[in-house]
Amino acid sequence: MDVSREIAQRINRESRIVATEWDGILAGLLAEKYDAIIGSMAITPTRQESVDFSTPYYHSGAQLFVHRDNPDKVYSISECNGLRIAVVLGETYQHFLEEKFPDVEVVTLKSAAEIFAMLEQKRITGFVTDRLVGAWQTKEAGRPFVPVGEMLYKERIGIPVRKDNPDLLGQINTALAAMEDDGTMQRIHQRYFGLGKTSSSKLGTMEPSVIATKLLKGFAVSLGIALAALLLGFVLAIPSGLLLTFQRGSLKPLHFLVRGFVDFIRGTPVLIQLLFVWLGLGLSPFPAAILTLGICAMAYMAEVIRAGLMSVDPGQDLGARALGLSPLDRFRFVVWPQAFRIAIPPLMNCVVALLKDTALVSIISIPELIREAQSIISVTFEPGLYYLIAGLMFFAVTFPLMKLSDRVERSIKAKGFAHD
Repeated sequence: MDVSREIAQRINRESRIVATEWDGILAGLLAEKYDAIIGSMAITPTRQESVDFSTPYYHSGAQLFVHRDNPDKVYSISECNGLRIAVVLGETYQHFLEEKFPDVEVVTLKSAAEIFAMLEQKRITGFVTDRLVGAWQTKEAGRPFVPVGEMLYKERIGIPVRKDNPDLLGQINTALAAMEDDGTMQRIHQRYFGLGKTSSSKLGTMEPSVIATKLLKGFAVSLGIALAALLLGFVLAIPSGLLLTFQRGSLKPLHFLVRGFVDFIRGTPVLIQLLFVWLGLGLSPFPAAILTLGICAMAYMAEVIRAGLMSVDPGQDLGARALGLSPLDRFRFVVWPQAFRIAIPPLMNCVVALLKDTALVSIISIPELIREAQSIISVTFEPGLYYLIAGLMFFAVTFPLMKLSDRVERSIKAKGFAHD
């Protein structure tokens, strides 16, 4: 981030940091979610086919790290045959190990924090990462991990931009050259990787007030997305549920169209739908999250509404027709009140499921609860604690909803409005 801010200042642009998952970071660049990646990305021929890289702004290499106790007594990657070695998903180290050391069991994880937790528990033998970054992370996390053996290979680290943005690439290269000439790059390097202290305050800590603020703001974002998606889903679910009940007549084509769409949404992972809307359709993160979760909620709630409508005795509609009520009035005053009353408990279960599904939107860089917890973990390296706190925050909202759903269902049965 220090390098990115310095470059932005020198080329007279505003710096806005976008935190995203590493395994989808190049896809986000190509989808124009951001302009450049300044995140220790190695320059490789495969990546150069898709993006253009700046001149290298530092050199490093792949390094094997193990627990200081070294229970498996390994001192180089060649001694790791049959052992579990972890890498971050999407990094070049995974391909290198699979190609050069096929007998090593490569474990792919989403972040260094997850790797550190597994190595602390000695569920893996070690991990491979960038030598400088790994050493810095280990020191800041206060973990008993040490590098062993020689570097596996050397890497040139550059800044990728899209091929259709040569002007930005030229400006970045000019800024990097100036930073090298005036010593700025060396000072940044010394701050993090030198022999002295990294800064005046310990980087591996975060103030409790900051942690609380980040978690509460993230949870507010989660609840906001859930509410917007719920409203969208419910509005779409009512006509969809109605169409699902019309299997004859002039509305039959619409019935089959809605049926196919609902079945497709219910039969595919929400995560795939989210990535398609975000990257495939090119929507911004918040609209993509609300639209995806709203459509998903619609599919499940439409089935609930269909079941509620079908549970109403046909004689109710016939009786209303005998009284001379119009089709709209029969639906408004006779069929819908009974169907909705029966559908309330399963609809509330859909609300609970939707709230929990908001955790998935962290993958598209939305600062909701899970993303904020991950940002805290990236500093404190305590995944167990902060994932537990995030889970308890969700539980504090979903548990009352589940109990309310049970109470409403019992009340409906006690009044004789539900069929056994």
